Amino acid sequence: MIQLIPGSNDASTSDSFALDQKKGAWQPTPAHLRTKSFPTPYAQAEMMSHLLGQLLLDPGVQQPQPELVNPRLQQSFERWRLLLLGLVLGELTLETVDLRRPEVDNLGAMLADLRPECRFLGLLRDARRQGAEGRRLLVGAADPMCLFWCAPRVARENYWSDLKTRIDASAERADALRLLAEWRGCYERNGVWQPGHESAPPWQKGLQVLLGETAPSAGALSTDARGVGPLRLGVVPRNGSDASEVIAFLPQRDPGWGARFAELLFFQPIRGGAGTVDLVDPNGRPVVTVRMAPRDAVRDGAARNSAGPDTATTAGVELLAGVGRLESIVNVARGHGQAHWLEDHPNAQGYRSLVLNPLLAAAAASHRRATVSEADVAAFPILFPDSVRLVVAQTAEAEAGGVRIHLSREVIARVEPGVVAPQSGALLTRWTPGDAPPRIVAVPGGEGALAVGLVERFGPANRVVDVGELRALGFALWLYFLGEAELRSDGARVIWTADEGKELFGRVVLPNAERPLDVLRDALLAVRTDAERTRARDRLATLQRYAMTWRALGDGETERPEVMCARLGRVAAETFLAWVMEGSGLVLGRFGLRATTPVEHYVLNGPFRLPLFVDPYVRGE
Repeated sequence: MIQLIPGSNDASTSDSFALDQKKGAWQPTPAHLRTKSFPTPYAQAEMMSHLLGQLLLDPGVQQPQPELVNPRLQQSFERWRLLLLGLVLGELTLETVDLRRPEVDNLGAMLADLRPECRFLGLLRDARRQGAEGRRLLVGAADPMCLFWCAPRVARENYWSDLKTRIDASAERADALRLLAEWRGCYERNGVWQPGHESAPPWQKGLQVLLGETAPSAGALSTDARGVGPLRLGVVPRNGSDASEVIAFLPQRDPGWGARFAELLFFQPIRGGAGTVDLVDPNGRPVVTVRMAPRDAVRDGAARNSAGPDTATTAGVELLAGVGRLESIVNVARGHGQAHWLEDHPNAQGYRSLVLNPLLAAAAASHRRATVSEADVAAFPILFPDSVRLVVAQTAEAEAGGVRIHLSREVIARVEPGVVAPQSGALLTRWTPGDAPPRIVAVPGGEGALAVGLVERFGPANRVVDVGELRALGFALWLYFLGEAELRSDGARVIWTADEGKELFGRVVLPNAERPLDVLRDALLAVRTDAERTRARDRLATLQRYAMTWRALGDGETERPEVMCARLGRVAAETFLAWVMEGSGLVLGRFGLRATTPVEHYVLNGPFRLPLFVDPYVRGE
């Protein structure tokens, strides 16, 4: 006969059992659940796994609460819930510690030897509480089977009631649950979510009980959440050949983070020291650093060599070792360059070459796959850091919308915090004449270069940012139609001759390149007041001839330069007409004399020339 807890003074000494009785569905009584008897330093994690495994998946069922029977029990579902929601709400932070790093000393090496799969240990710290050695209070740690377990010592500080008050009083708690439900959906879509399976890791059962039928958020993972981690988590493999663990990132609510992250792609990536890539502003100041190699790899290598062949290397666990982590972030929401740096520029590599592709290779090694593609990231995004996950999501959106574009100074000046700056424009080859004009157009240009973008407006429906570039181009074409504007002799500017020679649109020469089209401030200011709208309505007959002239263009083979440029003028004219007629109650008819031959052309780039028409009545005078 043996006792389950030798020397325990909490349980009756008569509460014992014979070894042959420990069979079938036997469970220890709650009074016996004390982790000091477990023969492993990971006892607390094992205890939390045991308690989560006792949860019942039937909806509405009364869940077991062993902590009520045994108040000394340090692990419980309630505390597990607080740790998880605390992390999602930002009350807790997560840091990853390499147990084989020299500063962790022999204890870390011993723990890593005991459970090699847990070499990289996630530590939870309270963002508001001060702990030992000037650091935040350590309140828990991560484990592949239970996700999180509680640090026993914090119970002495009446910590859990304080955290419960903060979590349950949070106005964002419901949003956190919906975000977790969306995160759970990623596992469901990829066939590795089976909380009721006999071999399912207990953390899945815990999350299923916590969320129940909570409806997932719609896209919050890519707009309002940072990826924190990474963590190694157990899953139920889809078949015998699949891995039973994944490296994943948990979501932490950060409204507008997706928009702020999008700004990073407007900074130039430059290879830095110590295995990093810096994204720098036009003044050469690093805005953010992306870690491309494990920290202090040289010192780690020396430590591995001295420790002998049994010491694991970071090969195959690059993500866990910090590769892909964003570091040294400064304010990225209020300023960026005009050029988009996803792709390579002349004589300078872009984000895809310097960061994305190497990180995809590192992810493949971490996930033990031959290759990882952008399609793989899109299918299971939470397995990848933000430096990969959010780039792929935004690239997919941009490719669906059109081609990457340059931004004008006007757009940059009007970017608002929390609103994604436009990154792509509609291709005129895809726009069908007669359809609603697109908000953003990629102006036809040279091969291999970023296109100029003309932006009418951008942003979500509740925060639309009005720019007016397409409308202003249409206004300039209207003034030329009236005979009040002309093309300067060098062909580089269209001038508003009837108003003291104001510049409407033309070329802009930058340090390394010439941009073929830029709508200038005089045109933009004119279409932000009602004066020119009223003046255009007063010349209704001429306005109708202008409409008829441009509505007759843009049909035909879209690959031809003249067709694409005619479509550009038509989109601009239609946008201007919609602005003029808005709220008037008037409708322009489908008849009237139109100009059939352009008087001049403004050269956009190479064979791409924008036609300039003059009212037949003006030309006839």
